[in-house]
Amino acid sequence: MRLVGFLLALSIILFSFGSEWYPDFNKGVEKARKEGKLVMVYFYEEGCNYCKYMEEVVLVDPKVSELMERSFVVVPVDADNTPDHLDKRFRTLGTPTFMIYDPFKDKIIMEIFGLQESEEFLNYLLNACKKSKVKRC
Repeated sequence: MRLVGFLLALSIILFSFGSEWYPDFNKGVEKARKEGKLVMVYFYEEGCNYCKYMEEVVLVDPKVSELMERSFVVVPVDADNTPDHLDKRFRTLGTPTFMIYDPFKDKIIMEIFGLQESEEFLNYLLNACKKSKVKRC
């Protein structure tokens, strides 16, 4: 039942945001490399009110969603069920956490933790773009 809920939520997210979301990290990285984008690893938890706010308010903000669509491939990760290979690589303290990963340098270039307002989140994403110099930012 939990998987059905996740798949439903993921389909709503895909429809709402317009950016590319890949529940498989390796496929997301492959897609990002192919398209010259960064990877945003989004750690969330079911029942996390801050995550819900980020999804329903911040990530659908037109400025944020446009930049995400143009420059990022998003990999959503349920923090309660993080695969071992991601848990070791991306240590998180809580949710929501957004790790901006440069697939060309194989490194995390930014970590965004907690509730953010749209303008603040947009500025973080723009700064990540400046740090990375990927062609789609």
